[in-house]
Amino acid sequence: MPSAIVIAAGLTACVVAGLAAVFLARAPRLSFVVWILSVFLLPIWVGVNVGFFMSAITLLTVAFVALHSGRFRLSGPDAFMLLFLGLVVMLFAAKQVELTYLVSGTLELVLPYFWGRIVCERVGSATITAWVAGAAVGVAALAIVEFATGTNLFVAIPGYEPLKETWAQLQPRAGFLRVEGAFGHSIALGGALAMSAAFVLASRAKAWMKAVGLVIVGFAVVLTFSRIGIITFVLTVVLSLVFLRSVGASTRWLVGGLVVVAAAVLVPFLDTVFADAGGEAGGSADYRGGLTVLLGQVRLIGGASGWEDLVVGDVYLGNFRASIDNAFIAVLLRYGYLPTAALFAVYAIAIVLAVRSKALSPGLVAIVAQVPGLFAVAFITQYGMLLWFIVGVTVGRAKTSAGVASSVEAPRQQFMIMDDAINGGSARGRRSVATSGK
Repeated sequence: MPSAIVIAAGLTACVVAGLAAVFLARAPRLSFVVWILSVFLLPIWVGVNVGFFMSAITLLTVAFVALHSGRFRLSGPDAFMLLFLGLVVMLFAAKQVELTYLVSGTLELVLPYFWGRIVCERVGSATITAWVAGAAVGVAALAIVEFATGTNLFVAIPGYEPLKETWAQLQPRAGFLRVEGAFGHSIALGGALAMSAAFVLASRAKAWMKAVGLVIVGFAVVLTFSRIGIITFVLTVVLSLVFLRSVGASTRWLVGGLVVVAAAVLVPFLDTVFADAGGEAGGSADYRGGLTVLLGQVRLIGGASGWEDLVVGDVYLGNFRASIDNAFIAVLLRYGYLPTAALFAVYAIAIVLAVRSKALSPGLVAIVAQVPGLFAVAFITQYGMLLWFIVGVTVGRAKTSAGVASSVEAPRQQFMIMDDAINGGSARGRRSVATSGK
């Protein structure tokens, strides 16, 4: 029997949560700020067990989607995400998809996407850009401190032990600590900061502030010693300088110069680090290349099963059980070809819509630059949630831009001029000319 103190604490928590929900339901901007700070600052092992573990970030996503989806308008691209969700639910009912993957697909892919759609509609792109940029710069600064001190403060945060044991282990490379912040893995932090670089450059800050922020973010990405993180960061910066209209000429020249200087200084250093890493870095690359052998186990629809005990050629597939560092292959194995096609159709449509509507937003740049990363990392920790949130924001921004463009290009009302109306010579003509000016 629970004690009176436990019952009282539970009731108090419910009352506080209810009051917070009532307040946040009227404050979509504050809800977004709470969510984005949680993504960058709360480790994935912080949460509650409700029969299955839900991270605090996931709980917030569920709550905010429920609170703010009332006036949310569905659109064409959302149909593919709903198709993915429907297929996964039906496959789970048919015992073709595991419960774990039903839960993770719904809570970590589908809901963050729709939260991005809602936030773009209710809050606006300027607020999203400012807060993503600010949070990224702050977290990047903490990552630099982490490297300098050799201490990650986030691993001291208590939470769900099985997840903490998996993600709270710090990783060295060539004698250096790979920074990971609250993301539980250096690759996840590198990917998140790389995406955020586009928002830093697209923000309304002054040119020198953008440059300083980008230097901080870029240095933190380098300190993850993640090759794919560094590659996607550079790709994000280049695409931003070329395509984002909000990046002024002074910013382009300043950042372009910094990129050249940074390349001259950092490339030899990184070359030495990866050379010293030797077998560890090379083995990591070979491992990712070997993942393609798993494609033979993928089904048209439904998750693959029993592959962990198979040997294909001279490759024991059980070696890949612990980790599949490829988002495409991981999703294919969990759900099959058709559900995976529906999911990544959303990703592709987001890019196509944004390009066609000329909505060259930081979200578009971020998700385009992340395409190489999808072949090197799965949707782990907060990285996957942030990525799909940005996909949702990109779709929302494209639809908004398309709506504005269509309203601007709408034909003006035409008036027929009769008799001597060209000079206002008749009463009817005078009324037509006078009315056309209103």
